[in-house]
Amino acid sequence: MATSTYGSPYVESSDLVSGWPAASSNVADRIDDVSIKGNGLNNQAGTTYTTVLTDAGKAVVLDNASAVTVTIPPNSSVAYETGSVVKFINLGAGTVTLSPGSGVTLNGADLTIATNKASAACKVATDEWVVLPFSGGVGSAVISDTPTGSYTGYDYWTYTASGTLTVTTAGFADVLVVGAGGGGGRLAGSGGGAGGHLEITNAYLPVGSLTVVVGSGGGGNNNSGSTSGFNGNASRLASFYSPGGAGGVGGYGTNQIGAINGNNGGSGSGACYGASSGGSGVSGIGNDGGSSASTSGNFGAGGGGGAGAVGSNGSSTAGGNGGDGASNSYTGSSVQRAAGGGGGSSGGTAGAGGAGGGGNATNSSSAAGVGTANTGSGGGGGGWTSPSSPGNGGNGGSGVVIIRVAV
Repeated sequence: MATSTYGSPYVESSDLVSGWPAASSNVADRIDDVSIKGNGLNNQAGTTYTTVLTDAGKAVVLDNASAVTVTIPPNSSVAYETGSVVKFINLGAGTVTLSPGSGVTLNGADLTIATNKASAACKVATDEWVVLPFSGGVGSAVISDTPTGSYTGYDYWTYTASGTLTVTTAGFADVLVVGAGGGGGRLAGSGGGAGGHLEITNAYLPVGSLTVVVGSGGGGNNNSGSTSGFNGNASRLASFYSPGGAGGVGGYGTNQIGAINGNNGGSGSGACYGASSGGSGVSGIGNDGGSSASTSGNFGAGGGGGAGAVGSNGSSTAGGNGGDGASNSYTGSSVQRAAGGGGGSSGGTAGAGGAGGGGNATNSSSAAGVGTANTGSGGGGGGWTSPSSPGNGGNGGSGVVIIRVAV
């Protein structure tokens, strides 16, 4: 038996003698298979693939943990019949991107295929194809506002202040909502906790003008009547909320005596003075603040918790470092945000802010460092030289909201 261009068997004259009736039965089976299952599957496990002639009518199954690029070649290389359809199924964790070969026009609203999604490409002219996504009727959200930026496969919108997001077609988007950081405490005060780092893949956005709130950072304490910093404010996109970080607590001095546990928030603040515990963060979007270990020496306070790590514990000789922030690449390159502020000390070593924007603490009457704006990072804890010469806590950093849509 011989086979056609696309792999279907057909009976030759010799088969009528040597292969009859099995040869004709094979042809009938092939007809049944194609009518029920199409032209079959072509399993591919690499990160690149160029379609071949026998893929027409088949489903090309891609399965790789990394991003995959599939190229549809020009007619001069692979002469598909006009009307040919090639289907694509993505079973891997990496996004599949359909790419036109040299001289090929590839039309379609969405040329990327997410995990467990599918698409089909249909040849409509010599070097022109149209991509039809199979996404259950819902694809990427369409946003009419001008994007802040773009990179391969995505547009994104960054909000550093409150506003609105205009969605004209409901669909899916990746959303990052970071609450504002808490301010640091005063008088060998603890580091402020980072705002919550809420990251949602394939969030559903409805049609409408969606409210965006970017929380303002909590103030570091500079009030002689109290010693604790203030909590950061929450950020949100529509119904997706992320809480602010906890304000750091104030240390030992004329206005405060005794062990002081940290405050709770998106990430918890550190503790200060005495064997006290850091505040709690919200699981999944923040971490706990560091504890304080003793009531003697230099009264080192705990560092504030960050989205990526807990705050370090303070000791009798040093304030704890702030917890590191969490990283993502929503804007096309990796950025770390939501770090905890360092814990203050009364003459010992001051704690450093966590990586990703946390404010550094002080060990003297100097003001502590602030959390970096639009990272949701906590402010550093203030030090002290004497109760009458305290260092003020640093302000927490404001939050940020980022929306990313596959294009």
